[in-house]
Amino acid sequence: MGTYVTQQWTPRTTDGVPRRFTRSGTYQAFVPDSLLDLDVPLDGPVLALLDEAESRAREAADLAAHAGLGQIGDLLVRSEAAASSLIEGYEPTPRAVAVADFVARGRESAVTVARTLHAVRASVERARDPGVSLVWDVVELQRLIAPRHAGVRTEPVWIGGRTPLEAHYNAPPHDQVHRLLDDLDAYLSSRRHRPVLAAALAHAQLETIHPFADGNGRAGRVLIGTVLARYGVAPQITLPVSTALFRDRERYYAALDAYRQGDRGLAVVHVVAEAVTAAAADALRLSDRVTQWQRRQTESLDTYLRERSSTGRVRHGVAHRLVTDLPTHPVLDAATTAARYGVTAVAARNALDALAAAGVLRPDRKADRTRTVYVATELLDLVAEPGVAAEADAAPAVDVPLAATDPEAGTACGAWLPRAGRSCRLPHGHRGQHR
Repeated sequence: MGTYVTQQWTPRTTDGVPRRFTRSGTYQAFVPDSLLDLDVPLDGPVLALLDEAESRAREAADLAAHAGLGQIGDLLVRSEAAASSLIEGYEPTPRAVAVADFVARGRESAVTVARTLHAVRASVERARDPGVSLVWDVVELQRLIAPRHAGVRTEPVWIGGRTPLEAHYNAPPHDQVHRLLDDLDAYLSSRRHRPVLAAALAHAQLETIHPFADGNGRAGRVLIGTVLARYGVAPQITLPVSTALFRDRERYYAALDAYRQGDRGLAVVHVVAEAVTAAAADALRLSDRVTQWQRRQTESLDTYLRERSSTGRVRHGVAHRLVTDLPTHPVLDAATTAARYGVTAVAARNALDALAAAGVLRPDRKADRTRTVYVATELLDLVAEPGVAAEADAAPAVDVPLAATDPEAGTACGAWLPRAGRSCRLPHGHRGQHR
């Protein structure tokens, strides 16, 4: 289970703060036991659940070489990053995130998710390198996710409440975090447990350690994917496990609480195994939907070109190649297209304009001051949370850079986010609108 250690809390500032938040006192911080010593009671149903999860994940990974699923690898990364951020209360549309990722600026919520997208995308390649430490690589990836609070924390953190004296959970003291991360890394290197079991336990352990001042949840869910990749279950694709976790997030939160209360990981193993199974099904379903989408767009493009042709013939050129590659590059501009396909800027612009006229792409002249970008909006909507229709962006992008923003964060916004089922944690007065 773990042990509790007594810590002293003294608030840094008291001016203008309600009295209940200015009192000092002691609190109990939780320090988890090593996973190297954890014996998880695996009965028949749990073993069957793990077998199913690993089998389904391998089936999806085996199809990564197939043209359909192989092309949607980046869309799966987008789905995982969006859902992982949605659990934390960030809910921009997939289109807003894709544009922010392409032009390196946008509304604050979109930029925040784009940072998570960068981390998930980077984790795919790095997890395949056996010389990379999975745990300490997550520490590096957290710097992409939350650059304002990058690196291992040097102060107390807690969940719930304004101070640790009234918190729902108090994480281990900061001076023990490095030791706990080294121990977690030793556990993953030991291959003591099977893949999905190890991914679930490592995720719960990292969430319990809470090694960062911000970005713990998103970094912890990246770890699930990197463990599955390193252990050979899904080495070529990122399964959108966070999408499944978001669907049943209250059970997910309860499982993490149960782990901290000594259930030896049973609840979190159930939740993560079921999420992996669902994520594999989601990947295959997305592959079919993207294939159908490409077929429809090709037909629309052919119809448009045939109507403009004096002979009624359709000449396949750059525009058709773009349709094929849109799952990997859903946001484009003329310069990028010209460089990628080795054509002139005029030819690239003509191809993009033809796709826009055929309804395949949507031109956006406000995302960047110096260029028009073209977005495959309908394609990006396919990666939105299943069952939730993507909404139109309420406002154009504003100049929030993708790099780190002002380190002086104010109090939390507190606006209620119905999709996430919780209040907004962005600083008060942040730019961007809630939907």
